[in-house]
Amino acid sequence: MPNDLMTQTVEGDRIAYRHIQGDIPLDLADGTFISITRNPALRIYALGFQPAKSIPEIPRWFLHKYAGEPKVVLDPFAGSGTTIIEALQQNCPAYWLDYHPLSRLICRVKTTEISPEEVLEAASKTIGNAAGRDNAPTTVNFSNKDFWFQKPVQEGLELLKHYILKASPRNQPLLWLAFASTVRKTSNMNDGMLLAARRPHIEKIPERSREDVLEYFKFYVNKAIEAAVEWYPFLQKSRGEAKELPLGDAKSLDGLFRCDAIATSPPYINAIDYVWASKFELHWLGLVKNDAERLELYSREIGTERIPRKECKELGKTGHSYLDSLIEDIYTGRKYKASRGQNELRARVVYKYFTDMRNHFISSWAHLRSGGYYCFSIGDASRICGVEIPVASLLAEIACELGFREKERFHILLKNRRLNIPRNVDWARTIKHDTTIVLEKPDES
Repeated sequence: MPNDLMTQTVEGDRIAYRHIQGDIPLDLADGTFISITRNPALRIYALGFQPAKSIPEIPRWFLHKYAGEPKVVLDPFAGSGTTIIEALQQNCPAYWLDYHPLSRLICRVKTTEISPEEVLEAASKTIGNAAGRDNAPTTVNFSNKDFWFQKPVQEGLELLKHYILKASPRNQPLLWLAFASTVRKTSNMNDGMLLAARRPHIEKIPERSREDVLEYFKFYVNKAIEAAVEWYPFLQKSRGEAKELPLGDAKSLDGLFRCDAIATSPPYINAIDYVWASKFELHWLGLVKNDAERLELYSREIGTERIPRKECKELGKTGHSYLDSLIEDIYTGRKYKASRGQNELRARVVYKYFTDMRNHFISSWAHLRSGGYYCFSIGDASRICGVEIPVASLLAEIACELGFREKERFHILLKNRRLNIPRNVDWARTIKHDTTIVLEKPDES
């Protein structure tokens, strides 16, 4: 066996992996399974809360191999901005889009240069003013706020928010990002949880004061500034420019732009509720006005789980025979009979997910130049109500039905595969690999 090959058993499957240290090699054979030991990355990548962040090694590999000369790159699921950062480091202009308000804030912070000294001064003034005021306003309201936030914490957050709003608009984005981290840390949610949930077997939530809130905010401001200072030399040197597309969602890309390459990581199917995961930040930062406006965000999701009960009674048909047979297996409970209409709901979620992604591929085709490439990375398969859904392969097949051609694919072992969220392992499971697939739009000339 070659020195860089190893075998490993993952959930009963014995697989030979090529071990990679650092960047993914450009000569990777099609269909290879790899295990990556990552080199230390710039701190800017980790800035901001984003569940299931994509790793920079994938867009870096794609851009080096398929966009060697500066080309216009699009990421329609921008998330925490990983592809944008890679594109700028390779001098590629980048368009980006994300329906989620917190993701848009994160990407704006990472693509806009500010003065660290000014932000630090603004943060110090904000903390000083908040510490010196007795009475806190009450501006934020959402369901179960008192359950999730202790009264002194609410007061501290309200005062920080009040004085951040008085800071210069150019300094506010980084302050808001630090504030978002403070909100998550000072909530009554157990550390490490992605979704708003408290577990009785995890250590008791400590009592927190206003002063604790201010100290956490100071910590996260310093952390963000350190990341920005490290990143800005790369941003200043880049000949590329990041441009946010008009507000919308990835199901139908708006604007008259054209791009040479698309590199992205679509949402996992039936895995993470991104709106729920950032519920606290959305409300405390004023990114949504109320619970109803937060729930409205679900309409912009790919494969939303917020589906009217009446619609779930319908058995959706995509026109892809194998996919439709899988949807029917979920709907009828052929593999696993769930309770309270879950089979019908999950079947509809799968139907909507692939229908939404088909519309996304159609829209992407319209904006991608002939001869351009589309690279996506996603969990290889999901089990839903006991039914195995080969997500990556089905997406590739749907794209190829629309005219794309598959160029290559490889699979990355996910070493931290367990999401810290409630899951019924009888009808769902963790994801073994991320699969990266490169598609080509044939040259029409």
